[in-house]
Amino acid sequence: MAGKAAKFGIKAALLKLFGPILAFFGVALLLLAFMLFLLINAGLSGGAEQAESESQRVETAGNSCSITSEEGEGGDAEGKSTSVPAEYAEDVKKASEEAGIPEQIIAAQIQQESQWDPTAGSHAGAQGIAQFMPATWATYGEGGDIHDGHDGIAALGRYMKDLKGQVSEQAGDDSDELIRLTLAAYNAGPGAVHQHDGVPPYDETRHYVETITGNGQTKFSEDCSPKGSATAWDGDLGDGEWTNPCPGCQFTSGYGPRNVPGLPAWAQNHVGVDLATPGAGNSNGTDIIAPTDMTVVGFLADDGCVMTRQKEGPGFFFAFCHMNSNEVEDGQELKRGDIIGVEGNTAGGGGGGVATHLHLEIYDPESPDPPMPYNDHNIDPEPILKEKGAWPE
Repeated sequence: MAGKAAKFGIKAALLKLFGPILAFFGVALLLLAFMLFLLINAGLSGGAEQAESESQRVETAGNSCSITSEEGEGGDAEGKSTSVPAEYAEDVKKASEEAGIPEQIIAAQIQQESQWDPTAGSHAGAQGIAQFMPATWATYGEGGDIHDGHDGIAALGRYMKDLKGQVSEQAGDDSDELIRLTLAAYNAGPGAVHQHDGVPPYDETRHYVETITGNGQTKFSEDCSPKGSATAWDGDLGDGEWTNPCPGCQFTSGYGPRNVPGLPAWAQNHVGVDLATPGAGNSNGTDIIAPTDMTVVGFLADDGCVMTRQKEGPGFFFAFCHMNSNEVEDGQELKRGDIIGVEGNTAGGGGGGVATHLHLEIYDPESPDPPMPYNDHNIDPEPILKEKGAWPE
């Protein structure tokens, strides 16, 4: 018994001496284990979110035609934003399918109606993201909330489908005219379209139709180009940096196949890029300037185009189109930064055919001189301008 008591006394003494130290390290180990658990869990969660995000990007890239969507609010009524708010991207797609009208037209229409504000209202009594009058909402709202953006876009799809059916006979086989008449009916009513056998001669309605179809082309154009389909220049870009040819402009439409209402089939293959001054609408835009030293080699007056050739190697050809005026002559030599003309909307021999923007084409050095669109020598301007530091920020 005495031996056991002695052993117990030694254990007690050791515990008294080392117990606090062991307890301290025990607590520290528990805290360390807890922190490791949190870090691992956060990493797994972040990885899952990243994988989901990448999956969404891959899915978007895999679509043959998909309008851009982004987080954040839409732009102003002049079309400064080129994107559909992410929360409404799927709604726009469904409304497009319901109405049988391209997504970019639906997007441009909502931009014009409310700038994507579901609480918007007008003095006339129109309400919501698609600006429905209460009586019309009673028919097409299907019990939804007129101030709910998702309900509003769904109702827009149903209403546009109905209006399209009401004006289809007047449009005949012209699918582009059918879209114009449907938009006119939404703004002025189908009765006005029938009465005038076309878009009514009301300034508001004509502006409404022109703005939406114009922005549908240059602001919400569908990117239908499959991955890797664009023809890119793979030769020597030469020495030195270039200058942005459209100062202050935004990129609005890329190179390659697309699906834009109002354009003939041959023009659906976009052989250049579009850059536009935000808010220009159908007015004159910014000065268009020479990105590098070049020589004027020709003109296409009907589309406001000036054709040039790069003076240094590799000797690209350029077309600066839709300008409302130009300040150069055939054979004139231009220095980098020289003004070529004024950004505009000249197309098909007149102004107002498209929203104001610069359509820029680049041709390989083997192109016939002067170059002409669709001559099989067009190349994608975007990677070249980016490489030269001349791409809009």
